[in-house]
Amino acid sequence: MSLRKKPLLALGFVLLALVVLIFVVPPLMEHSIAAWLRYEARRSGLVVGFSEIHAPLFRPVEIRELKIVGAGLDADHVEFDAGRIEAGLSFAAFFGGSEKSHLLSSLRVEHAKLFIRGRAPLSAGPVDWTALARLLPERFEIFADQLRLEQPFSLLTFQDAKISASKGNSGILSIGAVEMRAPSLEKRFAHVRGVTRWQDDRLSIGSVNLLEGFTIDSLVIDLTGLRIGRVGTDLGVSVLGGKMRANIATERPGKTRLWEAAGTASGISLPQLASALGLTEPVQGMVRASKFTFRGDPRDFLNATASIWTELTGFSWRERNADVIMLGANFYGHTVQLQQLFIKQRRNELTLSGETAIGTEWLNPDFRGDISASINDLGQFAELFGASPDSFAGKVAARGRMHAHERTVDGDLALTGDALKIFRVPVDSLTARIGLESGRAHVDQLELKRGEDFLRAQGKIDLAQKKSFTLSAESWCRELGDYALEFPIIGTLSGALSAKLTGAGDEKSFSSTVSGQTDQFSFSAQSNWRSDAIAINSLKIKLSDTAEAEVKGTIDLTDPKHFRANLSSANELRCDGPFADNGCGNGLELREGESGLPFSEITLDGRNLTLRQSSTSAVAQSIQLCDEGEPGQPVQINIPKRPQPPPPSPPPALLPSPAPPPPYSASAAIVLRAQPLPTREMLRRHRLARFLLPLSRKSIARAGDPARPRVAPEPLAVHRSLYSAKNADKEAASQRGSGLDYPELPMKEDAVFPPSRAMIHLANRVYP
Repeated sequence: MSLRKKPLLALGFVLLALVVLIFVVPPLMEHSIAAWLRYEARRSGLVVGFSEIHAPLFRPVEIRELKIVGAGLDADHVEFDAGRIEAGLSFAAFFGGSEKSHLLSSLRVEHAKLFIRGRAPLSAGPVDWTALARLLPERFEIFADQLRLEQPFSLLTFQDAKISASKGNSGILSIGAVEMRAPSLEKRFAHVRGVTRWQDDRLSIGSVNLLEGFTIDSLVIDLTGLRIGRVGTDLGVSVLGGKMRANIATERPGKTRLWEAAGTASGISLPQLASALGLTEPVQGMVRASKFTFRGDPRDFLNATASIWTELTGFSWRERNADVIMLGANFYGHTVQLQQLFIKQRRNELTLSGETAIGTEWLNPDFRGDISASINDLGQFAELFGASPDSFAGKVAARGRMHAHERTVDGDLALTGDALKIFRVPVDSLTARIGLESGRAHVDQLELKRGEDFLRAQGKIDLAQKKSFTLSAESWCRELGDYALEFPIIGTLSGALSAKLTGAGDEKSFSSTVSGQTDQFSFSAQSNWRSDAIAINSLKIKLSDTAEAEVKGTIDLTDPKHFRANLSSANELRCDGPFADNGCGNGLELREGESGLPFSEITLDGRNLTLRQSSTSAVAQSIQLCDEGEPGQPVQINIPKRPQPPPPSPPPALLPSPAPPPPYSASAAIVLRAQPLPTREMLRRHRLARFLLPLSRKSIARAGDPARPRVAPEPLAVHRSLYSAKNADKEAASQRGSGLDYPELPMKEDAVFPPSRAMIHLANRVYP
């Protein structure tokens, strides 16, 4: 081949290669990019779709209508839409670049929308972080119509956002509106501006002025560890004269993603911060100093570690006031350690410390705590916890400790108070002693006194046996009207009250017995309490010795705002009260009487009181009970007198004493008995007759000697069987030693005559 033809041949090969590149490489690149996108999406558990891909030679790759969807726990977790994506390829990275070189020289995204909802599934597929790291561009420009992050109780949205950055040059950040929503928080920031810088895979954003006095000094997003799945963030904020810094990093070394966070804050004004963030409730005070740390997976908080230390001064929120609040706590190994909770008011101090295990059974807690309090203004201290300061007053001192481990609880608490007011009720003194030992809590003493009035209670709780407990209490009150107490249905009471309560139960039910005495009546009740109902086994009300009533039934507690009860009386009661159009009834008034319509069943449904007889044909009486503050007359319940037994009949007139019987009255008694007389053979067979025979011998006169009077019987002597062969010798010796001379029994026709009364009785029983 001549030298002239060689350049032409080389030029032909070059032209052929260009033709091949122009017509073959673009379609090959388009199919390769589409296949790679589907492969990576499938590996990561995502679904990807697009309308078309253009890959012209020596020009940026264009992808239209790109959509990426990732499933979550309840719905789509991630959803990304982009109308147009333009990516410039770096051929130097494709042909001879290192693994750390970037494949994209530029990236432009238009009309992007990003939605992140709820929580990602724990079983999400692995992500090729190395490939994502190589796709980081050298310069980028992103236009987003909307970015929306939704959680169950919070929302963060960005509207009309634009960000651009490049190596060696500053970029811009522009956001049309930023909106935040959370419980008690709602704020919107408009026209947010800032500057950006992209250097060594770090994006720095600064000088973002959200509000006056609220500026993001620096926000650094570190992507240098993206190859191993690690992303870090450093935030520095100037907040209303104070400073706050936070560092947040995340990585996924295994199946779960770990988060690390640490932050500090100091000199932050709470009212200005609340106003800047749009808090709906005012708050006062200052964060003097604060630190916090966290490491772990927020979805598996029990296996994470965290710590916090905060000091607030001049705190005030919702009428809650405190001069100083200090809180220090750690969480690690399923254990919360409260290093200190110190609350100081002008005249009050409270210190708490301890630790407890999280995730254990509530019946088997692991807890240790100490408490020390000196409360000189109980009203101010109660206000800190949301109570009305007018309802409490006085001085209280408390000190105690508690330790619970392996179903064993040990500890004690001593509480004393003077010149108190508890729920607007004056109390002269309060004394309480509570002990904990071997899984049992016992209230050794609980006593409230006001003058001569008192309330004393004792009880025990067995934490190891389904929270079983026993309770006993007694009280005395000279005048109930001093306490402004109002009872359901009954209304207000006045006069003196003496009452006693005993009961026992567990976490499911409680059985109690109550008895008491007022000026108007006395009562006793036996009931069984459950979470949804009260079973009244017996409620006895006694007005006098002749007027008494007993009621049984149930009270429904499923709806505390709608009181329901069904009661029945063992005896008939009567009612005088406003019915129909006569207004409402303000409580019940018990009296002794016979007037009114009879009833034996009581039904209460809310404010509707119905009284009826037990028979279905009886006419029901209905009345509307008065609401709180509504005037009305009490419903009079009359208890009829108990029927009295007839008076006893007068005793009969006394008759004159009969004449003394003749000497032979014993024989007359024999004639009246139609029974055979005992013979000697009968006496030998019956041991009991032989035992009784000697007892009556000396009271019998000899036959044929009526002039001899009967002598008084001698004291009875207990003898063994007189005719027993076993005791015959002993009996004979006894008679010889004592010198007794027993007379012979008179006999008539082989029978003892006349018989004694004991013998007559034996004859009737043994020989019917």
